[in-house]
Amino acid sequence: MTSNWVTTQVSCGPNSGRILDTARGILIGLRRCSSESAFEELFNAAQRHNVPVFAMAWALLHLAGGSGQHTPSFMEAQSAARREWGELFTRTAVPAC
Repeated sequence: MTSNWVTTQVSCGPNSGRILDTARGILIGLRRCSSESAFEELFNAAQRHNVPVFAMAWALLHLAGGSGQHTPSFMEAQSAARREWGELFTRTAVPAC
């Protein structure tokens, strides 16, 4: 993982850091894993589905019950987030990452 990829794929909007932190927090809570593991999972999922990390984080927030304005790649990211984490919102016991 390179920091250059992350900076070119993440929106520089005023809420981008908060959105990424919140998405990471959701994964930490669901998976009971470290902050680093949660970010790696988010980053790897974005790469697997060829969507920006910011869009993937936004889609995870929306999947978890958040709302807000959709980004241009939101539909792809939303579908990817459902495939990646949808079952975590229906299970009672979650294995650690």
